[in-house]
Amino acid sequence: MRHIEHIAISVLILGLLIGTSGCRTAPGAPVKDLAIAGSTFAEPLYVKQLDAWYEKTQVKGVYGALSSSAALRALQDRTIDIGATDLLLSTEEQARLPASVLAIPTCLGAVAVCVNLPGNPALRMDAALVSAVFRGDVKTWNDARITALNPMLKLPDSPVVVIHRADGSGTSGIFTTYLAAADQTWREKVGAGQLVAWPAGVGVKGNAAMAAMVRQTSGSIGYLEYTFAVQSTLTCVALRNRSGAFITPSIDSMKAAVPADLTADLQGTLLNRPGATSYPIVSLTWLVCYRDQAYDGRSRERAVAVHDVISWLLGDGQALAEPLQYGSLPDAVRTAARDILAQLTWQGKSVK
Repeated sequence: MRHIEHIAISVLILGLLIGTSGCRTAPGAPVKDLAIAGSTFAEPLYVKQLDAWYEKTQVKGVYGALSSSAALRALQDRTIDIGATDLLLSTEEQARLPASVLAIPTCLGAVAVCVNLPGNPALRMDAALVSAVFRGDVKTWNDARITALNPMLKLPDSPVVVIHRADGSGTSGIFTTYLAAADQTWREKVGAGQLVAWPAGVGVKGNAAMAAMVRQTSGSIGYLEYTFAVQSTLTCVALRNRSGAFITPSIDSMKAAVPADLTADLQGTLLNRPGATSYPIVSLTWLVCYRDQAYDGRSRERAVAVHDVISWLLGDGQALAEPLQYGSLPDAVRTAARDILAQLTWQGKSVK
């Protein structure tokens, strides 16, 4: 099964690169395109940013929204210039790559829990309830565990339809990591990861498909990046945060989850952070590229193009984040991200 999936991803990457020069450019020749692929979590932002970058430079950044796990496999095969992932690579994942990589944060995002119910009620849930729902233990919307947190709502005696991701998803990784940390039952029975054995529900691939499935399925509940929820006008559940407040996702509640000392450890979690207005499922998302760009005959010009597009995303490109419901990087985090980018080399020498 994994071999078949690997072939499918290779076909998608090939389609992504058709009409471009791939990942190679002759020495001294101008770079006209870059292949970037992975996360569906940040797809709307990256597509908008890369369109703006093309208008500025005439260098086309072709984005393939595959999944965070697909980004790792494409990087491993060296079929893309830059991968996009919502989870930092584990030690084991880095060991599977042929060389050292840089992971550079680009924005903040939130995982929204969304429902499709008559009248679009403003539901409240805590981690234990979300866990019970996605484990299939809560069968109907008027279950006592739901009504206990929502005493003012009249909820229907209709089935709960759970929708989850079926692909190796960074959004799933964020969501299940949150549940595993906050709920012992989830931790023991399901665990955390980009691809888990879901106890219940229907699987879909990608954030866009998740949004569409929730929107068209009465009685459904799913999880997806907040931008897709806004674009599809889905109703977001208010989740109980660490301080006991029920908070819906928003740019402000994302930013409230960022600790002042985040730059000391960019790998630090933003899940279930303290603070009265902090939304509990927030994450950075990252672009990943090889630290030294002189591989497979790549030119220095291509290394410079990789550096320049990421540098722009960390600079002027940040202005495009909040109109699309992503959080721009706090200034200190952006400075730390630039410091990571400065480590990019070609034949062991700094690109810039």
